[in-house]
Amino acid sequence: MSLGALACSVALMLTTAIMAHAEVRWSAAAYLGAAWNLPSPLIIRQPGFADLRLRARYDSRAFELPLYYALRLERSTGRAGWAVSFIHHKLHLSDPPAEVGEFAISHGFNLLLVERTWREGRVHRSLGAGVVIAHPENTVRGRKLAEDGGRLGGGYYLAGFAASAAVAREIPLGGGWFAPLEGRVTAAWARVPVAGGQADVPNVAVHGLAGLGCRR
Repeated sequence: MSLGALACSVALMLTTAIMAHAEVRWSAAAYLGAAWNLPSPLIIRQPGFADLRLRARYDSRAFELPLYYALRLERSTGRAGWAVSFIHHKLHLSDPPAEVGEFAISHGFNLLLVERTWREGRVHRSLGAGVVIAHPENTVRGRKLAEDGGRLGGGYYLAGFAASAAVAREIPLGGGWFAPLEGRVTAAWARVPVAGGQADVPNVAVHGLAGLGCRR
């Protein structure tokens, strides 16, 4: 065996041994917060009418019911890990044209994400991707969308895809408890129904969150 091959074998065995003995830890956290939405194009299509093409501005109304919130479950080994995050994001069109009586996705422009995480001391970073689960509420040209449809039931639709990047700082509280403060950017695209048609809804948002978590 050559010296290079021997060195490679030793490095592989050491890495395997370290990973086998690395401590697996679980954490869970819940957050409240708010989101700021960048202006984005919105296209509403109804057969028999010209498409409505808007530069949409959205309010999140984070502290109105239903509240904006987020949940996170993470499994980590050493400094890296994997997490599943659910963000109950909300969109309310703030400048609707005359044809649109209401356009909101407020029982959630929900983001379900799988994230790769890295930890450096108390600083936590993550990159993720996932899907949009949307509950649209809208009235376009006097026609109101029924809110009890959707393949997921209860007016919920698997509507699109999303990506996310986040950085957080954790404040230790003792006994495995911590308070995370997080900044996050999300980019998503969804297609949701309107009465007799559909709407394309891209969204880019900046999120600020604070919460409570526990690690074991």
